[in-house]
Formats: sequence, C-alpha cells, structure tokens
Amino acid sequence: MDLSYVCYAEYFGLPRLPSMVSVYGLAALSVILFFYFLKIRLNKYGIGLWEFILILLKGYRAWIPFLWDLATHRRFTKYEGTGAIAHLMILYALLLSLIGTLIVAANQYIGIFTGKEIFCGYFFLGYSLVMDITAWVLFIGSALGIYRVLGRKELYTKSEYYANILFLAGFMYLAVSGAIIESYRFIHMDLWSYWMFMPNALILSPISSSSALYVAIYYTHFPLALLLIAIIPLTAIFHSLLGLYNYIINYGRPLGELNKPFDLKELTADSATELKVGFSDVGEIPKLSKLEAMACTNCFRCQDACPAYAAGRPLSPMMIVTKIKHGLYNNNENKLIDGSIADDELWACTTCGACMNTCPVYIRHVDYILDMRRYLVMVNMRIDQKKSSLLLNLSQYNNSMGMSNYGRHDWLKELGVKTVQENPDFEYLLWVGCMGSFDNRSRDIIKSLIEILREAGLLDKIAVLGDEETCCGDPARRLGEESRFQELALSNIELFRKYNVKKIITICPHGYNTFKNEYSKVDPWMNNIKVMHHSEFLEQLINEGKIRINKDNTIFTIHDPCYLARHNGVVDPQRNIVVKLGELKETKYHGTQTFCCGAGGANYWYDVPEKKRISHIRLEQLMETGAQTIVTLCPFCNAMLTDAARIKGAEDKVKVLDISEIVKLSLIKSQETKATQ
Repeated sequence: MDLSYVCYAEYFGLPRLPSMVSVYGLAALSVILFFYFLKIRLNKYGIGLWEFILILLKGYRAWIPFLWDLATHRRFTKYEGTGAIAHLMILYALLLSLIGTLIVAANQYIGIFTGKEIFCGYFFLGYSLVMDITAWVLFIGSALGIYRVLGRKELYTKSEYYANILFLAGFMYLAVSGAIIESYRFIHMDLWSYWMFMPNALILSPISSSSALYVAIYYTHFPLALLLIAIIPLTAIFHSLLGLYNYIINYGRPLGELNKPFDLKELTADSATELKVGFSDVGEIPKLSKLEAMACTNCFRCQDACPAYAAGRPLSPMMIVTKIKHGLYNNNENKLIDGSIADDELWACTTCGACMNTCPVYIRHVDYILDMRRYLVMVNMRIDQKKSSLLLNLSQYNNSMGMSNYGRHDWLKELGVKTVQENPDFEYLLWVGCMGSFDNRSRDIIKSLIEILREAGLLDKIAVLGDEETCCGDPARRLGEESRFQELALSNIELFRKYNVKKIITICPHGYNTFKNEYSKVDPWMNNIKVMHHSEFLEQLINEGKIRINKDNTIFTIHDPCYLARHNGVVDPQRNIVVKLGELKETKYHGTQTFCCGAGGANYWYDVPEKKRISHIRLEQLMETGAQTIVTLCPFCNAMLTDAARIKGAEDKVKVLDISEIVKLSLIKSQETKATQ
C-alpha cells in the first residue's frame, strides 16, 4: 500500500509563513518570559538566576538517578494510588507531547532544507495514534489533578489554588483543542480510511468541519501551550524543577545526617557570642532551604507516613513545611516559633525519616524541625525538666543515663572482655553505648554478643574503652544541642585516634549512624574507620563459618530500626540471618519502609502529648504477622517494644529478642560438634 501521500501538515489551511513566524516568535518569547519569571521568583528567596542555574549544572551527577526516580515514579506509586496514577499520567503525557512537538519541528526544518515531506506513511499514522492516546491521558490525568486540588483547598494560598486549577484546566484544553485540530485535517485531507490511527479525529468530526472554528482553535492552542511554559515559575508546576534542585543540593547526603550549623573547632570567644543557631521565623531560614520548602505540593505523603501523626501527636511534617511556605509567600513576615508552630509540634518528631523517604520532591523536613529545636534549646533555652535532665546528664556524666562512668564496663571484665589498654592489638572496638553499659536489659544483648564472639574465637580481637567511653552524642544533637554533640564527637574521635581504632562494632543504630555519617563532618579522619552494626558482623561470622547455627520451627518477624534500615539501608543482614534460624514473616512496614518504635529524636527521654503510643502501634503491626518472636536490632527499640508488650499484656504471646540473642540461642557449640564426630 502506497502511503507516501499520507503526511503530516502542520499549517494545513493556514497561511504558512505568518503562522511559522507567529509560532516561533511566541516560542522565543515564551522562553524569555520563563527565565524572567524564574528570576523574579528566585530573587524573592534571595537566590540569583545564574546561581540557581549553576547549582543545577554543577549537580549533573545527580541528574541520571533523579530522572530514573522520576521515570519510575518510585516514591509516588509506593505510597499512593489515585494521586500517583494522576501524576504519572500528566508526566508521561507532557513528555510524549514534548517529543511529538520536537518531531514536528524537526520535520519542518528538514522539509525547508530538502523540499521533501518526510513525516509520512506509517510513521505519521503511528505518531497520530500515540498523540491520540496522549490526549486522553493528559485530559484524564489533569481532571484527577483538579479533583485533588479542590479537595485540599485549605492547604493552598488563594493565588496557588486558582493557579493550580487554571493550569490543569489549560492542560485539558490543550488535549481537546489538539484533537479538534487533528479532526479538521482528518476531514479535509480525506483520511477516513485511516480512522483507526486517529480515533479522536473520528469522534470529533461532527464538530470539526468549520474552518473558522479550526482557525480560532489553532491560534489559541499553541499560544496557550507556550503561555503555560512561560508561567511555570509562577505556579505550583514549578515543583517539577525544584524537585531536581532539592535532589541536587542533598545528593550524596545520607538520610540520617543532620546539617552542621557551625564548626566548634573554629569558634572563638567573639564569634561564639555572635553565632546564630537555628531559626524562629521564616526570614532566618537559609536561602537554599527556603527554596527547598517551596517545592512542597501538599500531597500528604509525608503526613501519611509519619508515626507521630498516626499516634495523634501534634505534628504533621506537611503542615510544618506548609506554614513555612505561607510565611515565604507573605514576604518572610511569618513568625514560626511563638507563632504558627507550637513547641510540641517540634518535640513530637522522632526524626525517623519516613517523611523524607516518601517525599516526591526530596524535602528534608527533619532539617527544618531540628533547626527550630536548636533555636529553642540553644537560643531561647526553653525546654522542660526531662530534656534539661538529659542535657545535664550528658554534661556532668558524659552519658545519657545519668550514671557515673567509673566502673562503666567492669561487668564486662567478668566475661573476659579487655579494655583497649589491656588489649592494644585489638581489631574491633566494641562500642557498648549508654544503654548497653547501664541498662540491664541491654546488657543481656551485649552478653549474648560476647558469647557468640567467644564461640567464634574472636574475643581477643575485641576491646572496649572502659571508663573512657562516653555518649556518642546522638541524643544531644537530635534534641537540638549542637555544641554538646560536637564536644562529645571531638572527644571520642580523639580517643579513636589515640588507640588507633580501625573498626567499630555497635549494637545501637544511633551510634552506628552517628559514627558513620556525622563524625566525618566533624573530622574527616573518621572516614578511615569502618563502622559495623552487630547484625552485619554476625552475618559475616556465619558466612565465614566461624559460628554455626540451628534452624527450628520458630516464626520470626523483624522490627527494622529507622536509623539502621531507612537511614542507612541495612536491611539484608538481619533477614539473611533470620531465615537460617526459622520462618520469617514480614509486617507491612518493614525494611526501608519500617515504622518507628517512638524512641528516636531523643524521644526516649521525654514525653509528648499523644492519643496512642507509637510503640503500641508498632507492636500491634508486628503481632499481626502471628510471629512468636519479634527480632530487634536496637536497644531502644527493644526497650520500647518490651514495655509495650508488658503494658498490653502480650508478654506471653510474643517474645521481644535482639538478633544477637536469637543467634546465641541457636548456636551449635564447638563441644557439641566434636561430640557428634
């Protein structure tokens, strides 16, 4: 079949030259206006146009992973149904429309230079079918988008609300008008034989024969498309560009790493008095962070994932960012602390990172919350007795438990564990931690780990700091006391240098995260130290055959700590171990999508108003699996879930054991092995 005469005709029925001049002239104007409006929008937050462009260009390494995230819509589809589908439809419809427009432009340029029609035959018919489908996808996706905006009117400023609706309505008009333009050409080019490639044209043919209507729609279709491009910086669609910006400015930064507002080593007496830490109103927020907040689309994903919100605490991470956005819209005049944000909103956060992990535009909600905590603690000095006691313990005793450090690890000597002074050739420093050192239940975890090390013949390769061990500093930093955190960090790093520490094993994900991600920002020397969680170490011992374990019929479920799984991506070692010991049944919220125990963000040491305890919600989730044993990997998680089981009367129904304890219980002792030989 000869299809060479079936070709695309962009200016069919229109004066070609005037139409081309107007289209490309308006396209150039659209680009100019886009950058002009972008400049105006950026200047409002203290950022220059070229500064913004350079940030995007210098962050080119982040483009590919960002585009992959965008293409897969991983963060959308994981947490939402209808909204994710709508967003995905609009995204791919616009992408296909852009590709279609570029094909049309290329066809015109090639036609000008060669004098031949190239956009013909099956290629043209295939293009027509794809564009017809794209029109429906764009129309339906935009309609769903309007429905969602209408249902969330209270979250937008008045200008945002109407701009979003008009923008999406504009997409719908582009979809319909494009189909009408195609239908007119379909009729007058006599393409009825190919209706299956142009179903929209066939459907709209009864209203598409008018030349006047065709001209009117054509000369509103492309100006509207170019107008929508020009005003992107002035609308919520700007979030698509800000998503890339946010991805770039945080690229390579671990989820569990807080920003460092100052360097304690560089402070002098004069600079310390002038130091500003945190912020209390939007005008004090750093300019890059102002722009980061503007990406928020009020999609509710962070709120839906937040354990504090689920427990009825006075916190919605989305509303924190929304209040910041509204303040920025009001020219930085919004007071946050003692204004739109209550203290309890900030203290309710467990810093679990669920909000950041689910945010489709990569906002770091915890950074804003922690900076306001820093203001309350270090500037306003407004904290209750329990928070004051924690900071006093860290100051007076160098640990979070308020116990004397003298004899801190004497009980370990009875187990054959030596200090770094007694065993200078140690390979691994066992960081016992505050809970492991002073809490009786957490000591059981350490004891189980020691027994495993003894069985593996590695006890002589382990050493502890003894009385010299202090807090890692995580509670101080998460509470907002940055100075105390850096003091502890510098002191610990000095000890690590002194004893030539190369590898650290810790049972606490908070210490793990702090040593691995945050100490290196205090002193880059820490990059030389390998930090291991004890689950990683135990997996290594099993894989190397240094310990052997039995498998039985026990049904296990795993509670993944936020600071191990979500913040650091450690999800496989514990599962590889558990499946060798029994049957694993996963809860809905597991791995990097875990649900908090309620102790993070220094919440272990103080109380927040709530309708239901986070630890109780988590225990119920875990017990729904029908598991006989809940496997924990953190002394704080173990304490919270054990306490929840006691209060709910579930101690006889489920055991709460650390991974080292279940491994110890399943050990095949070397004596037993010899006896069977």
